Amino acid sequence: MALVTIEQLHNEYLRVLLARDMNPDRAEQLATGFVDMANEGVYSHGINRFPVFISQVDKGQIKLNAEPECVASMGALEQWDCHLGPGVLNGHICADRAMVLAKQFGIGMVGMRNSNHWMRGGAYPLKMARQGFAAIAATNTVAIMPPWGGKDCRIGNNPLIMAIAGDPPVLLDCAMSQFSYGQIQNHHLADKPLPVDGGFDDEGNLTKDPQVLMNNKRVLPMGFWKGSSMSIVLDMMITAISGGLSVPALTEDQTEEYGVSQFLIAIDLSKTMESHRFAQEMQRIRDYVMSAEPAEVGRLKIGGSEIQAYIDKHQQQGGIEIHSQIWQKIKAL
Repeated sequence: MALVTIEQLHNEYLRVLLARDMNPDRAEQLATGFVDMANEGVYSHGINRFPVFISQVDKGQIKLNAEPECVASMGALEQWDCHLGPGVLNGHICADRAMVLAKQFGIGMVGMRNSNHWMRGGAYPLKMARQGFAAIAATNTVAIMPPWGGKDCRIGNNPLIMAIAGDPPVLLDCAMSQFSYGQIQNHHLADKPLPVDGGFDDEGNLTKDPQVLMNNKRVLPMGFWKGSSMSIVLDMMITAISGGLSVPALTEDQTEEYGVSQFLIAIDLSKTMESHRFAQEMQRIRDYVMSAEPAEVGRLKIGGSEIQAYIDKHQQQGGIEIHSQIWQKIKAL
């Protein structure tokens, strides 16, 4: 593992982006977005994916200087065409817009088409939660998971993300597969099995072997048939709301995953509940959950509660530990 300072990582990202003629201000924002994901403990959807992101830039699938544009306004709901710009910037821009709409209407929703992988989807609802909102977001993907009862990939892992303000904010970032491919890759790089079964081997037996799942793509839907059904319905919702491409269109009409569809919802909590009561109720829920007797294995935790611990850890150790293979790939870009 290579220990890389936050500044080193940021500068490498910036170097690679500027070398591809990205607008300096946008390159700074994008590099910061990638760094923040890693600094907050999500390596699989930032550091590990950066070489893939750049390969798509070089193929013309991601337009570094393209900016999202509002193409339809229906009160609290807007549709934006992202023109194949970087998903990270699309996510931040459209999250800001959803909050503006929510301040006006109580709720604001932005459907996004022709976007790209926004890396850690939780970044955008978390941004809204940190500003006092509740948030919901979703994206579709190419077909990378068999539907329940099938062998062939026909559905996306289509993450659903929710966050709500608090101290700290609560964040749920949940792929419809038992493990995202990013997490499967993390375990493969570490040469470790998955903690629980993550899919099926070639003979149809449940397996924890990440290499098998990276090869055959028979990953397990979260909650079996429930996750499979949720993935399908989410794709229908995302496609209908954004007016963009569906999982079948992304998979059959294109060579790789780009031009995806997404949505972001912001809810202005200042309009739904008095602030003092909101704080009391949220704390009561936390306390009630955490008062449960711990099980024999594992530990109690609430989503989003460990983000600051990662930031503190990276500061104390002087940087982020990056798999040497990934770091060399980034430096070679």
